[in-house]
Amino acid sequence: WRGVLVVANHLSWIDVLALTALSPVRLVAKREVGQWPLIGGLARCAGALFIDRAGLRALPGTIAELTVALRQGDTVAVFPEGTTWCGTAAGPFRRAAFQAALQAGAPVRPVAICFRYVDGTPAKAAAFVGAHSLLDSMIRVLRTPGLTCELTILPDVAPVGDRRALARRAEAAVALATGVE
Repeated sequence: WRGVLVVANHLSWIDVLALTALSPVRLVAKREVGQWPLIGGLARCAGALFIDRAGLRALPGTIAELTVALRQGDTVAVFPEGTTWCGTAAGPFRRAAFQAALQAGAPVRPVAICFRYVDGTPAKAAAFVGAHSLLDSMIRVLRTPGLTCELTILPDVAPVGDRRALARRAEAAVALATGVE
């Protein structure tokens, strides 16, 4: 995986671990993550790229940074929904990161993430939504027997058209693989 924008649906903090287990990636994270104790330091050491979701004026600079990383051959991973979802619903893919793929001429690699029990039924236990803390979520996950995280690497989407169309194609691929729209 070199010079590719990896985009995935976002359900849990486990998604980050699962993606980085597949291949070294530079994750795009909200700015606040960089300030979290321990996790922020680990994210910075791993080369995370931070985005200020509230400060739209900084967005062109962030897209430029992503474009440079992709042109340098880095694999950049982003959760374009912008937040976690429960797994029975999904959010629309935000388009900004797709502009970086277009500018860098980098393919987009959709990855579909699902959580299941070993018998194959969907599992919501890993979803990190609502008012629960990260610690609460970690404890819930560790207490859930038979929980599996399934990643489906989908065919690359060529960086053609505009960012809206590119985001729609990647989002449709993930929705088809997960069965969640």
